[in-house]
Amino acid sequence: MSKDLDRRGFLKKSVAVSAGVASGLGLEKKVSAAKTAETPISPMSQDNIKGLPLAKIGNVKISRLICGGNQINGYAYGRNLIFVKGLMKNYLTDEKVMDMLETAEENGINTIIANAGYKDREENTIRLLKKYWNERGGTIQWLAQCNIYEDDVTGIIEKGIDNGAVGAFVQGGCGDKYVKKNRVDLLAKAVDFIKQNGLIAGVGGHMTEVPMALEKAKVGVDFYFKTLNNANTPEVPTYSVTPERTIEFMQNVKKPWIAYKVLGAGVIHPRDAFKFVYENGADIACVGMFDFQIIENVMIAKKMLNDKNLPRRRPWRA
Repeated sequence: MSKDLDRRGFLKKSVAVSAGVASGLGLEKKVSAAKTAETPISPMSQDNIKGLPLAKIGNVKISRLICGGNQINGYAYGRNLIFVKGLMKNYLTDEKVMDMLETAEENGINTIIANAGYKDREENTIRLLKKYWNERGGTIQWLAQCNIYEDDVTGIIEKGIDNGAVGAFVQGGCGDKYVKKNRVDLLAKAVDFIKQNGLIAGVGGHMTEVPMALEKAKVGVDFYFKTLNNANTPEVPTYSVTPERTIEFMQNVKKPWIAYKVLGAGVIHPRDAFKFVYENGADIACVGMFDFQIIENVMIAKKMLNDKNLPRRRPWRA
C-alpha cells in the first residue's frame, strides 16, 4: 500500500466528514424496504475480512459488499444531467481511482466488478488495476464483466483471463439480448469457456427471464449477476421493473446471487438499499461508490450483516 501518510490521513478524514455531512443533510431519496420473513434462515459463513462477512463462490472468497466498476471507466447514470459524464471523468483521475480501491481494501472490500472491454474499444480497467496492484501493492480481486458477440463469444473473456481476473461473467445487457433472441446457447458457451480456464463463471441480466432461461436450460453458472432495487421510479434507467418477480423466482434458485444497481443510480440510501437486497435473497451487493462513500457504506453493511436476526426470504447460497 502507499506510504504517503499525509495523503492517506487527509483522505480518511475527508471520507469521515463527507459521510457525516451526507447523512445529516438527508438529500437522498429514502425508500422503505418490502416485508420479508420474520426469522433468519440458513446462517451465513462466519468468515470475515476486517469485520465484513465473506461469501464463497467456487474457491473464491468475496466480501458481501463489493465495488462496482463504472467509476474506473467514468460511466454515470445522470439521467438528463448532461454535465455528469464530464464531472465523472474529471474527478476520477488515476490517483483518485487508486485511492478508492485502497480505501475499499482497508475497510474489508476485497473485490471489484469492472468491464473488460468491447470489441471496438479498450477500457481503463486492465490498465488501472495493474497500476494499482503494482504501485500501491493492492490485492483487490477482479470479476471481469464481459461483452459477448454472436461471432466472437470468447474474445473479451480472454482479456479477463489473461489479465488477472478471478472470475468472469456475461454483461447484463448481453444476457438480456441473447435470452430475447433465444440464444441461450451463446451464454452457455461463454460460461463453459470461463470455467474451462479455471475462473468462476456467471451471467448478468436486468430481466428476470435471464436466470429463468438459464435455470431451465441447466446452464452450469457459478453465480448470477442480477439487478435488484426498490426505486420504483421509471424515469431512472436503473430501476428494477419487477423486483418482486425476481425475488420470488430467486428464492428457489440454488446458485449464489450478486445483486447490482442496488442504489437505483444513487436515488436510494445504502441503509435502505442494503436492507432490501440482503433480506430479499442477494448473497452479495455490488455497489458503485466514490472514495468518500466507502467507509459509511461498509459500516452500514457490517452492522446489517452481523445482525443475527437479519431476516431472509432465501437461504444464503454462498
